[in-house]
Amino acid sequence: SGEVVSIIGPSGSGKSTLLSAIAGLRRTHSGTIKVDGKAGFVTQENALIDELTAMDNLKMWTPLSKAEILKALTDTELSILKVNEFIDLKVKRMSGGMKKRLAIASVLLSKPDILLLDEPLAALDIPAKNDIIKFIDSFRAKGGTVFIASHSEEMFKHCSKIYLLKDGVSTLLPSGISPAEALG
Repeated sequence: SGEVVSIIGPSGSGKSTLLSAIAGLRRTHSGTIKVDGKAGFVTQENALIDELTAMDNLKMWTPLSKAEILKALTDTELSILKVNEFIDLKVKRMSGGMKKRLAIASVLLSKPDILLLDEPLAALDIPAKNDIIKFIDSFRAKGGTVFIASHSEEMFKHCSKIYLLKDGVSTLLPSGISPAEALG
């Protein structure tokens, strides 16, 4: 707990598949995955419903009332994501950064111990990236564990461990070796 672990590897190496298996959404062909705690998975693809508002999307993923959701978005570390600023906006009118922050908030309302993020910074502007990195750092500081599949250099400096996934084998990168060197 309290760590941010990045999983890097070439395209098609299985990073997203591994996160799906950890989340329990995909079966493994061999071996066992044991998760100590509750995992929340934010996929790279948008799992939001375009015709609904941010609030309506959040209500789909939690039994909390609207008032409880609003309180969580303003009185907890979720406030870092600033979802309350666009809570009544329909998803189809949101920027990519808003959608990513909303997707993360929808998973976090269930209070997972482990957060699985697939390319959390992909295609985001600098303010959205900064908000998500700030949130990840806060989640980790409160004892949460984060697994990230990413190619983002700016994300790597926030990780306590980086694993290279290649040819079905994961290897912990020794300190001093940059992810770019490992992938090159």
